[in-house]
Amino acid sequence: MRERLKNVPKQPGVYLFKDSEGRVVYVGKAVALRSRLRSYFQASDRLHPKVKAMMNRVTDFDYIITNTEVEALILENNLIKEYRPRYNIDLRDDKTYPYLKISLGEQYPRICITREKKDQVSRYFGPFTDVTSLRETVKLLTGIFPLRVCRVFRRRPRPCLNYDIKRCLAPCTGDVAEDEYRTMVDALLKFMEGDIKSLISQLEAEMKRASADLEFEKAARLRDQIISIHKIHEKQNINFEKLYNLDMAAIMQGEKLALVLLFKIRAGKIVDRYASWLNRAMDESDADLMQYFLQHYYDEKQDIPAEICVNLLPSDIDLVEEWLKEKIGRAVRLAVPLRGDKKKILNMLEENARYLYQEKIARDQAGIDSLIKLSRALKLEEIPRRIECYDISHLSGEETTASMVVFTDGAADKKAYRRFKIKKDQNDDFASLAETIQRRFNEARKGNTAFLPEPDLILIDGGLGQVNAAARVLQEVKANIPLFSLAKKQEEIYRPGCSNPIRLPRNDEGLKLLQRLRDEAHRFAIEYNRSRRQKKLRISTLDDIPGVGTKRKKTLLSYFGSAARVKEASLEELQGVPGISLIIARNIYQHLRENNNKPREKS
Repeated sequence: MRERLKNVPKQPGVYLFKDSEGRVVYVGKAVALRSRLRSYFQASDRLHPKVKAMMNRVTDFDYIITNTEVEALILENNLIKEYRPRYNIDLRDDKTYPYLKISLGEQYPRICITREKKDQVSRYFGPFTDVTSLRETVKLLTGIFPLRVCRVFRRRPRPCLNYDIKRCLAPCTGDVAEDEYRTMVDALLKFMEGDIKSLISQLEAEMKRASADLEFEKAARLRDQIISIHKIHEKQNINFEKLYNLDMAAIMQGEKLALVLLFKIRAGKIVDRYASWLNRAMDESDADLMQYFLQHYYDEKQDIPAEICVNLLPSDIDLVEEWLKEKIGRAVRLAVPLRGDKKKILNMLEENARYLYQEKIARDQAGIDSLIKLSRALKLEEIPRRIECYDISHLSGEETTASMVVFTDGAADKKAYRRFKIKKDQNDDFASLAETIQRRFNEARKGNTAFLPEPDLILIDGGLGQVNAAARVLQEVKANIPLFSLAKKQEEIYRPGCSNPIRLPRNDEGLKLLQRLRDEAHRFAIEYNRSRRQKKLRISTLDDIPGVGTKRKKTLLSYFGSAARVKEASLEELQGVPGISLIIARNIYQHLRENNNKPREKS
């Protein structure tokens, strides 16, 4: 590698360090690639301990030349997201958090909740940390701005229920003009951006025009819309004298963990809040962490204000500002406020960040304390940072499923949860458990990252028989991992091959941790089993109609929206469906009426 360094150019670019198996372990950017790479290949005693540990794993490197440092910054972002390297800063960002999406690329845009990768046409608002409250927000918004929420837009002879309850303008029926619908979309966008004042002025002007044109129904709808917006607007208590449009971010840092808290302020009101946790990978400074956050937070954002206030400037402010300018086509200023309203907001933001940070540290410490007590009670050699718990669920052997839940540092790690459909429906928990653990470790040994790392401790929901079945599999796969089971009735802990259980006091924190794991595994397994059985039992009134197969059934459901509406359709309406002839329409019409009151089971 030192020989290769001589041929590395001095241009800007991105470099990738790889281990012996070809995995990318670090991605970095540089103004001059050769100089930056050489800094890693100096005497080991001059390297930071974490850099030294990384370089002990590095066996190869690649690099990509770019024209500018901004291009290198963009490419670095993309490669980090692609490879998730072990030694880069770990940003627990919004990838799994839901967004509110408005699909502007469609003729009649819809409003929906999504976790999908963002496109370049739609508008996204968020992320939101609580999907339940986001669903309530969508209900609220569709009550004020009645846009469609249906996944597939199809022309229909009659509108759906949302139209009847005044939550949709029903563009599917053709009764609303496209420009009128777009006006409603624009109003929603203004509302979400916090531009309430101009929105209300616009709606009031439209209401007056509608009234003058004797369109009293439209005028009444606009009036109700204005009243609803006023009510929500009055609930926003945190506001400022000036109509600031800016984002404000504050970093609260510790030795290994840092928190960045961001307030989105539009028209002088705090309209959104976002928190992100960052783990230091090596010797990054606090300014490096702030820069990393800004790069990743704004990488996929479209709503970027002209001013971003921070309590700590990024390590290369000029580079970040230039990148943002290229991204949105106008200047963006980064600054640390020193006085006035902005300083007061920053102080409030820092106080919020401090509270969140202390709360998390306390919560994490409580989890670690539980693990320490558990390791002592079970006489473990090491503290089990990652614990996996397994459970089997079935109904008399039907749709047998298994769950794997994961707790990391004493807290549920839901991203790592996995579920299994047992290959053979069976009323044999021992065999099902053996298959599950066998499959789990086979995937891990293949390098499947969904099953890595392997656990420090395994817990089984059950008694001695279950733990012995699991132990045989661990022996086969040569996994030397502590293994226990927790029996529900007496809360007894069993070890493989030992009929004398461990009994811990009911108020023991270690036992409570195991109970939370066991109960979570049980919930996760039974939910999966129930969903599979419901799917199997789900029937459609369109089944078994002569001449109606899978394709025509999908066409009918897409056209009418539901099987119930197909049943209500007249013969003429059925005949109007693309691909449905008069004969098929008659078959459908007669079958649905003949079987209207006949319940049917499907195994």
